Amino acid sequence: MVLLLLLLAVLLAGLALAALAGRLPVPGVPPPVTTESAPPPPSGSVRAEDLAQARFDLALRGYRMSQVDALLERLQHELAERDAEIARLRGEHREAGPGAPEAEPR
Repeated sequence: MVLLLLLLAVLLAGLALAALAGRLPVPGVPPPVTTESAPPPPSGSVRAEDLAQARFDLALRGYRMSQVDALLERLQHELAERDAEIARLRGEHREAGPGAPEAEPR
């Protein structure tokens, strides 16, 4: 019985030390590497080329959902801003009337 308790105490001490060693930084060991290899799209406006080059990491059952959600949320905001700008420009065009000179294309 004493031998069993001593074995259990040694086992628990070993588990505690292993857990502690896993959380402490070890000199000479680089930081852990992430499993996400696909870089996020560049900041700024999303261009058609950015969408053509968009890649997502494969997860257990498809793509990594957090990456897809982040890109879709960003596109949603940018499209809403562009739609508002188009509506604003169309409103200015209607206000100018049919006799007004057309703006030069950029």
